[in-house]
Amino acid sequence: MTDRARKTPRRAANDLTVLLRTVLGEDRFPVDVEALALEVSRNHEDPITAVKGVEIDGFEGMLRARRKKPGWQILYNTQPRYRGRERFTLAHEFGHYLLHRRPLTAEHYRDGELSDDYDFECLPLQSNDWKDAEREREEEADTFASFLLMPIDDYRNQIGGQEMTRDLLGHVTDRYGVSLLAATRKWIEFTDARAAMVVARDGFALWGRASTTAYKSGVFIRSGMPIPDGSVMAMGPTSQQAGGQRPTSLPDGIWAFSRGSEPVRELAFFSDRLGISVSLLQFDGRGGGADIEEEEPWDSYDQFIAGVRE
Repeated sequence: MTDRARKTPRRAANDLTVLLRTVLGEDRFPVDVEALALEVSRNHEDPITAVKGVEIDGFEGMLRARRKKPGWQILYNTQPRYRGRERFTLAHEFGHYLLHRRPLTAEHYRDGELSDDYDFECLPLQSNDWKDAEREREEEADTFASFLLMPIDDYRNQIGGQEMTRDLLGHVTDRYGVSLLAATRKWIEFTDARAAMVVARDGFALWGRASTTAYKSGVFIRSGMPIPDGSVMAMGPTSQQAGGQRPTSLPDGIWAFSRGSEPVRELAFFSDRLGISVSLLQFDGRGGGADIEEEEPWDSYDQFIAGVRE
């Protein structure tokens, strides 16, 4: 398949969303990626014939070609066991199948076994070793997974222009069966609100992402920036009232960005298992100053996965 004929990740995911809506209606979440991949691939000469969980340290997922006859297997890591991450990995590998695989036919097995390397192995945060084409494929598979699991039109309907709270974010993660990180990042990518997310470890930002409107008003999260004293994230898990669902209002002078500091509402989450903390920052108004026009990257997530190993 030529690049011109190949579907974009978003189009491929949207086509499947239409299919699922037609067959299952609105009660189709969370998406059963395994069943979908097995059923859709049956229409090809080289279908996906198995989806298997494995427990291998340092392994994320793989789309593996069968060695004896045309077909594929999806393998995914079940250690640590976290269903939201597993579902995203399955969707990611299914994206490789639809977007990137070289279709296999009986001709590839004329010597009795597949000899060439057709596999896609996805290692966590190793993209500083990838070539540009490999990095692009990984980003496309992530985009496909995001749009398949969390269609924007449905996500918008769930949010309805509300302030993001702990309850609302919990509703979203439950509906789509995804991790908090995936659900938060998805909201940041499409919201019209001025908002940003910060992922940190040991008091420093690993990566961050700002909504388009937030970035244009000067909000940019740099990898390695120190988490400010006085922030909810810096004060730790006991900083918010027990059972508190709404963000904590903070005055200006705490979170500061390129255009200075302003009041912010901060909602923080803490994961001992992953050793990270996540803050969702929500701002009021447009912020001071004119919009940024220069071609600067608007988040540090891509910089993080491109240049940092975990």
